[in-house]
Amino acid sequence: MRRPTGTRAVMAAVLLAPMLAGAPALAAGAKSPPAKAQGAAVKPREAKQPPAATLGHIVKPGQTLWSIAREHSVSVEALIKANHLPPNAKLRVGQRLAIPLTEVQEGSQEPPSLADIVLERPPAIPAVSFIRPVPGPIVSPFGPRGHAWHGGIDLRADRHDPIHAAAAGMVISSGWERAYGHVIKIWHPYDLMTVYAHNLENIVKVGDWVEQGQVIATVGSTGRATAPHLHFEIRLAGRKYNPAYFLPEAEALAGPERDGRSPTATP
Repeated sequence: MRRPTGTRAVMAAVLLAPMLAGAPALAAGAKSPPAKAQGAAVKPREAKQPPAATLGHIVKPGQTLWSIAREHSVSVEALIKANHLPPNAKLRVGQRLAIPLTEVQEGSQEPPSLADIVLERPPAIPAVSFIRPVPGPIVSPFGPRGHAWHGGIDLRADRHDPIHAAAAGMVISSGWERAYGHVIKIWHPYDLMTVYAHNLENIVKVGDWVEQGQVIATVGSTGRATAPHLHFEIRLAGRKYNPAYFLPEAEALAGPERDGRSPTATP
């Protein structure tokens, strides 16, 4: 994989620094709320849940937030939230971290995530062009789905089909997460991030710079998926918005197409 050089190197450093840097944890243990919606339609609030159980981790030499999150099968976002870490946090050897136990509930249709699901149109941002990562139609749309919430769109694809980067950026996560299975997250300018889940194989690794349209993975059905497809998300400032708002107009206006293979009970 190509590494960024010149202007791209500066941009890559700016994008990746907040994720790889670290500082002491201010507190151990925090609530791990389910994904929630904001905007035009909001998921009704339920009775307050008790704090999620946590387990401890002692930071060892050379460990980062990414390696610790991967070791315990939790997201970096959840790890940062559980320990009240600032964006520029720096880990110390011997530091104790709380690891949230975010269990996947039976029948859940949304991967465990602390990212809000926002149903309204995203705020205006500088021009960042996105393309569809696979050519297939939407088979499961963004938003409410039964009694759960879907924080992305599912695109029809066959096993082994190539998955393309929707925009140029830095790979900040490439590994396995519960529910998502093999997943890749790419950081883009203006605090944008794309997520590609249920992959059969991840081709790129953390730290790689990818160009728009570059093949980054192959389609699969890993994690909580019953059929091959791509679960695709676009997040802005840590919040999940409908990817249709970011795709070219003709694609964004295309409604969901459901068929017998539609993975309606998957993330």
